[in-house]
Amino acid sequence: MAFSMFLRRPACTTRLFSQQLVALSKPTHCSLNPKMIASIAPLQNSLLKSETPISNVIRSFKSSTVHEEHPHDHSKLWVIEKLTSAAMVPLIPICLMMPNKIFDSILAILITAHSFWGLEACVVEYVRVLLFGPTLPKVAMGIVYFITVLMLGGLFFLIFNDIGMCRAFWRIWRNMRKSKDSPPPTGSGSYSG
Repeated sequence: MAFSMFLRRPACTTRLFSQQLVALSKPTHCSLNPKMIASIAPLQNSLLKSETPISNVIRSFKSSTVHEEHPHDHSKLWVIEKLTSAAMVPLIPICLMMPNKIFDSILAILITAHSFWGLEACVVEYVRVLLFGPTLPKVAMGIVYFITVLMLGGLFFLIFNDIGMCRAFWRIWRNMRKSKDSPPPTGSGSYSG
């Protein structure tokens, strides 16, 4: 494979390279017998073409497709993921101190995006095609999309049709503290089986 990659390089397909091969094949420059000269001629002709027979043979033995990736394909997404995580650190306390629909909406979008990227990373990393076949990873990604849409829809429903996300947090917090602070109920209405 390395030899075929070498032959596909621009330096090997230039006219200068083929002229050097022809010069080497002449009996005056080296002591090649006519059999060797005859074997170099097809190589010279194939190098002038963009496709070599060797590369066609190698190409037929590939087990997977080769994707041409640029070195910075995912760098912008990585930066966005890190900025989202960093933005949630001050945003959560701000939203809890000043609950309103704008802060709740921003927080809902960031929490949903953060959760989506985490679930997607788990599915891509652990539900592989090689281990589970071609359909299960697609089903798993479909479940991730479904959970993400359901989560964002539920949070927006809570924000716009109910008391809001941060106010709901404070209400749950207050109800948890009430049960711990209040004495146990006593009275005449208890069941004495």
